[in-house]
Amino acid sequence: MALVNKANDEQILSRFNGENDLLDVCNRFYYSLKNNKIEYFDNQGSKRVFSLNASIDFLRTDRVLVTKFNSAYTGDEFDVRNAVTSRLLHKVKTDELQTRSLFSLCHIPKNSKYGYIVFENKANHGAKVIFERGFQAFFKVSGYEDYKVVMTPALNYNYLSNFINNGVLKKVRLIDNILKKDIQLALWDEVLTICSDNEVRELNFKKKSASEIAMVKKELFQMFFSSLNKYDKLCFINQYEVDDISFLINYNGESKTFYMKDRSRMRAIIDVSNQLMYADGNPTYNSMVKASLNLIDEILGVDSLGIDIAA
Repeated sequence: MALVNKANDEQILSRFNGENDLLDVCNRFYYSLKNNKIEYFDNQGSKRVFSLNASIDFLRTDRVLVTKFNSAYTGDEFDVRNAVTSRLLHKVKTDELQTRSLFSLCHIPKNSKYGYIVFENKANHGAKVIFERGFQAFFKVSGYEDYKVVMTPALNYNYLSNFINNGVLKKVRLIDNILKKDIQLALWDEVLTICSDNEVRELNFKKKSASEIAMVKKELFQMFFSSLNKYDKLCFINQYEVDDISFLINYNGESKTFYMKDRSRMRAIIDVSNQLMYADGNPTYNSMVKASLNLIDEILGVDSLGIDIAA
């Protein structure tokens, strides 16, 4: 998480306008969610609600905030039954909210331009987008109109390195940006040089030998862990010159898509279940705090691309 002003300059979060601490602002935002839940409708027409009614642990010395958010949505219909007798207890209708509790830990180091928020991952209950929108709206009503909250995936490059080295390469996508005639700027007789239209060619490796695949993986690995200029062409296996490359790796039953240039499209989800302690089938609070801090420490401890990129 970063904070930029109107000139797009990143701020020192513990004194972002020369005096205010983002950790305090974040704490106030958390308390605001107790009385002012965030509501909106997603692209599927389901109602989404984000709120907070749990306790908030403010560990000022460690510069950490810990709580559990409530994430809810409508649209699904299902039965709630007794686990032993299967007797129907409640029939959930499509207009009723499905609510899940999401553990979260926020750490904003002192004198740093970057803060870190860990969200517990539960299917259909993504928190990043709604949290970012809500925090930005809170910033505005709090009088900080000149600042924008920016949240991007904080990638764990040790984890990703292991994923590439030990995983199975499934496919590579070669991406070329294209310019459409309808975006021509007739007034100036020029064309727009940046557009979102692209042409994708997909390479599969089912018929390649193990040694050939290993060479391709090595090149992808080296390219991924290099500092790339987003405007430069990428040369791949001395055969293709493209604008961007994505590739899919499968490891331990999990699939992850890597992007050479646009890292913001990557998912930062990491399985930490083996780091947790459980009681009555649920992870304990202390073990979730520890696992979250371990994730942040791993991110901060990796400098393969420089912390500015990794963060």
